Amino acid sequence: MGRTALGIAGVVGVAVGLWALAPERAEACGGFFCNGGGTGPTPVVQAAERVIFEQRADGTVRAYVQIRYDQQGGPPVGFSWIIPVLAVPEVGIAEAATFDQLDAATAPQFRFIQNAAPVASGGGGGGCGMAASDSAARGGESGGTMDVDGVMVWESARVGDYETATLEGDTPEQLLEWLDLNGYDIPAEAADIVGEYVDEGHLFVAFKYAPIGPGSGTLDPIVLTYRGEKPCVPIRITAVASTPVLDVMVLAFGPGRAAPEGAYLLTEPAYDAVRPDFTMATQTTYGTEVMRAIDAAGGRAFVTEFAGASDQLGAMTDREAQALVSRNPYVTRFYTRLTPEAMTVDPEFVFPGGDDVARLHVIDISAPSARAASAASELRWALGPALLGLAGASLAWRRRRRR
Repeated sequence: MGRTALGIAGVVGVAVGLWALAPERAEACGGFFCNGGGTGPTPVVQAAERVIFEQRADGTVRAYVQIRYDQQGGPPVGFSWIIPVLAVPEVGIAEAATFDQLDAATAPQFRFIQNAAPVASGGGGGGCGMAASDSAARGGESGGTMDVDGVMVWESARVGDYETATLEGDTPEQLLEWLDLNGYDIPAEAADIVGEYVDEGHLFVAFKYAPIGPGSGTLDPIVLTYRGEKPCVPIRITAVASTPVLDVMVLAFGPGRAAPEGAYLLTEPAYDAVRPDFTMATQTTYGTEVMRAIDAAGGRAFVTEFAGASDQLGAMTDREAQALVSRNPYVTRFYTRLTPEAMTVDPEFVFPGGDDVARLHVIDISAPSARAASAASELRWALGPALLGLAGASLAWRRRRRR
C-alpha cells in the first residue's frame, strides 16, 4: 500500500533537521557569555542545542554537545561558558561532522500525498543525575592563575582553542569571583542559577575561547566523559541566555530505547496536521505542531522522532559517528522546543526499552487533519444556534415578502 500511495502525483518529500531551525553557529553547553564591550559580560543568546549521549557499559557517560548562538561576526576572544557537572570529566573537542551525519540519519521525514488514504505515523509519547565521585577520586591540583578562598580547581588545561578549568566553590560568589579574576566573563544574571547548582553539589567546567593566532572564526563542539548512570542536559543555566523558544535535539545511544525521566513527558505532535510551507526554514509546519503538543503537555515534553537499531542509520563517513553506531546497538532521537519559563528542571534520560519509532511520516494533504476537523466541528457546534436563528429570520422575511 505504501508504494502505491507514493506513486501518486503530487508527492512532496521533506526531511526536517534541527540545525535548519537556528540562524547562527556556535558550539557549547550550559550558560555561555561574552564581554559586553566595556559594559561587562552579557549573555549571548542561545538559539539551538544538539546533544549526543552514549551510555557506556563501564558506568560512564560520553556527552557530545553543540550549541548555536544568535550573534553575527563569529565568536569574540574571551567568549566564555560554564557547564555544571557532578564529577570531574574528561574534556575534549568533537567534530561538527559527527552531529551533521547523525542528525541527517535520524531526522524526521515527511512525504505529502494527495488523493490517497493516510498512512499512520510512529511516535512516542529534577536535577542532573550523574554519579558524583568522591573528593579522593576527583584529585587534581589547582590550575587557576589566581586563587580564591573557597574555590578548588580540580583540573585546568588547554583544549583546542579553549582554556578550560574544572572547579567547585563553597558559594556562588566565590566561584564567580574566581571566574572573573581568571578572565572568564560570566554576568551577574547567572549568580542565582549558579547558586542552585552549587547547593546541589555540582562542579563546573569553564570554557574560554582563547585561540593561539587568528582562530577559525567558529567554536568547536565539545565532548565530556564522566562517571554516571543518567545522561542529563543542564538546561536551567541555559535559560539565562536563551531565545524565546530554544530548539533542543538529543540523540541517546545505549542498550535500548531511551526516555526522559521525571518532570519531562513524552508527547506526539499532530502529524496529520503538518503541511508543506516553503517560507519556513524547515519547509514544513512541523515545528509549529511540536510547539502545540509541548504546550498541551504543560511546557516540558519531548517528541520521540526516531527509535531503532543503530545499524538502521546507514554508512557513516565520520569516524566518531561510525564508532558510536558500532559500539551501541540502539539509538533514540528526541526533540523539544522550550521557553525560558519552562527551563527550571534539568531533563535526564533512562533506558527502559520499548518499541521502535519510525522517522518517515506519509501525510495525505487532500484530507483535513484530525485537528482541523475537530476545530471545524467545534465551530459548527458553537455557531449552530446563531445559524438556526439566521435561517429562521430569513424564512420569516421571505414569508413577509410573499404577502
